[in-house]
Amino acid sequence: MRSESMVDMHAGGRPLSRMDRYMLDFQRAYPTRPVSVTCYLLRVSGAPDLDAVRAAVLERVEAFPALTERLVERRGRAPRWEPGGGIDVASQVREYRLPADATEDDLRAMAARLSSIVTPLDRPAWEVGLVTSPGADDVHVFFRSSHVWVDGLSQTRVLTCLFGDQTAPAPWVRTGRLTARTLASAAVRQATTWSGPSAAPAALTEPSDGTCTVHWAHTDLERLRTLGKVYGGSVNDVYLVTVGGAIGAWSAPVGQRPVQAVLSVSTRRPAERAVLGNAFVATRVALPTEPAPPSERFAMMRQQTSYYKGDSNAALAERFWSDRVPSRFGHATIGGGQELRRAAVNTTNLGPIPGPLTVAGAPVTAALPVPAVREGRRQVLVTLGGVGRTATVGFTVPAPRGAELAGLWLTEIENLERAAGIVPVPDQHLPTLAGGLETR
Repeated sequence: MRSESMVDMHAGGRPLSRMDRYMLDFQRAYPTRPVSVTCYLLRVSGAPDLDAVRAAVLERVEAFPALTERLVERRGRAPRWEPGGGIDVASQVREYRLPADATEDDLRAMAARLSSIVTPLDRPAWEVGLVTSPGADDVHVFFRSSHVWVDGLSQTRVLTCLFGDQTAPAPWVRTGRLTARTLASAAVRQATTWSGPSAAPAALTEPSDGTCTVHWAHTDLERLRTLGKVYGGSVNDVYLVTVGGAIGAWSAPVGQRPVQAVLSVSTRRPAERAVLGNAFVATRVALPTEPAPPSERFAMMRQQTSYYKGDSNAALAERFWSDRVPSRFGHATIGGGQELRRAAVNTTNLGPIPGPLTVAGAPVTAALPVPAVREGRRQVLVTLGGVGRTATVGFTVPAPRGAELAGLWLTEIENLERAAGIVPVPDQHLPTLAGGLETR
């Protein structure tokens, strides 16, 4: 398996994108806080040992030189990502051992702990962790990468390079034209979108002991597509509407303002199709948390997301302005989106990873997104991911009763189906999982 486009585009290294640089500056401003893309916990059917996993990873790295990229800084020159010619497999692929009597909660606690670790940038900015337990028939693989290196769409390509039968297709790109009118509209839209504070669920405003919980919910991707067709929205609209409903049912918002969510929007240009790195802008959307007919909730969401659909040039226009924020202010711009007063929810839609995936020949049966645990962050973090036909949503919740959110999200899907007269087919192929985890 080989992707010539990725090999060619990365043969001589590449400069950091403007968003790469913002992420780098943010990581250096807060060196103990992980600036990570949503991590993944892969459930593997079988028990390949550490040597087998390391050998399999080395084979893939030889096929994809982009996986050896590391940050290189030379005096008087801008930093660059340059291929290193190889990796120290002992540093890139590690084993994390659980006790023989480990429970599902122990596994999840380890995943949460690993998500809170900063990924070093003096070597390739990713790590594969083999999670084992003596006597267990199956193993798990934890994957994390630095957001300084890749965004969510790029990370999907990295995962398929490491574990896929074929490389994920290059991310969809935007070919719209920039005009004075679209640039002016984008400037006004970003200014108004980010103006004013966000309401917050009451649970996030109460005193906290620092506990975060991580939970997952699974459904068939086709259910989300069907709902999108019925209600005239995209899968992303369905995702945001159901997240909003789940948040509102979980904890009533404080105040009269809407609950705002950060939404990342891809802004990849044609020339960046095969290049890793960050190519997105962040916007805010008001979530429909209050009870209302589905048609009204979807209309509210479409009004906010319509700018970014299809081959719209709105996202490119917003990137134009984002790329012109002076680097010294970039880390502050990113940090603003992580504050509760600006947004109570942070959403990511990675979409399921194209399958199948294997680890050293053993099939991956579930891909569980793990939104990174960050000390002191008082936002609900939500990521839509999964593998193949299965859409899996991961919730990281810094408040009590976080376990309820996964179930409430599934209930929202059922309620939308019921309102549309859809009789859902049981998701027979979905993985079953125990409850949540707690970590400090």
